[in-house]
Amino acid sequence: MIQATPPRSWWAAVFDLGPHAGAHWTALRASVAILVPLVVCWASGRGDLLLYAAIGAFTALYGRHEPARVRLTMQGQAAALLVAGVVVGALVATVPFRLWLLVPVAALWAGVAVVLAELGRWHPAGALNPVFALTASATVPIALGTVPAAALAAAGAAVFALLLALPGRTAPGGGEPVRSRLSWRDLRPSEPVGRHAARYLLGIAAAGLAVATSGIGHPYWTFVTASVPMSAPDLHARLTRAAQRVIGTAAGLGVAAVVLAAHPSSYAAIIVIAALQACTELTTGRNYSLGLVFFTPMALLLGDLMLPASIGTLLAQRALETVIGLTIALAATVITHERRTPTSRTPPRDHVLDHV
Repeated sequence: MIQATPPRSWWAAVFDLGPHAGAHWTALRASVAILVPLVVCWASGRGDLLLYAAIGAFTALYGRHEPARVRLTMQGQAAALLVAGVVVGALVATVPFRLWLLVPVAALWAGVAVVLAELGRWHPAGALNPVFALTASATVPIALGTVPAAALAAAGAAVFALLLALPGRTAPGGGEPVRSRLSWRDLRPSEPVGRHAARYLLGIAAAGLAVATSGIGHPYWTFVTASVPMSAPDLHARLTRAAQRVIGTAAGLGVAAVVLAAHPSSYAAIIVIAALQACTELTTGRNYSLGLVFFTPMALLLGDLMLPASIGTLLAQRALETVIGLTIALAATVITHERRTPTSRTPPRDHVLDHV
């Protein structure tokens, strides 16, 4: 009699190492996609637009395993949402009470973004990148007259990323099969997608309140960290993702301390950012913790170019916001956790990891 294999714990999954799956092509596209727009911004004397250009460059991260036509469609949809997030966020950034305004705006945006991501079956899954686009743009104070330039920087970088996708390859073996899209009837609150949207609404709203009342220096990190576990399809994966976030961020802060201590500036900093982006894409799909080892210093270096601060302050803020964001995300997960029944439909488990 064959005995069933006991299910693996979520903790064991923290250390899983996935296949390479042609990640070097995605890494190359992602690196070039962020390098060129940042160089253009800096060369034109618009260093204040680096953040928005980097957000537009995130377009290159979508559809890594899809055929070229599907990848272009997915990236086009994601690009539109990312640029819209920059515009809405930049408009929020122009008002004096932006952090309080961001509470309802970010929550509604996250709910809409996750529904669109599920409808389009996007890779990476979830609303993490759109949430980053809006909240990062909203927390850097700008004048109303700068909003069009911010939108143009994001749109230009997104278009450049789409051009890079044209000659892109599919992973060996043809990649994953193209999955059927969801329909609007799957968006009822009782269905998995509805619960997913409710989880984002609750978690991002709570993150907004924490941001507005704490006065944290880089508040968008709290929003982003809160989004991380919620991008996963079930409780097991959310716990795994949260643990990987802690481990990867802790290691990444050590790397960031070394990178920031070297004080790279101007073009040197941009080259380091592009190299770290490539390393992030090479490792994130294999293990989320490994990806964060490279993404954390990249995010801190980019943030330092926009809002300079001491190394100790940056590292401490990142660590604190990781704790706050994950606490909120796990609380939202517990509150909205669905009770499975034999007939319950489970959302797909093949979501590609977000890494912001």
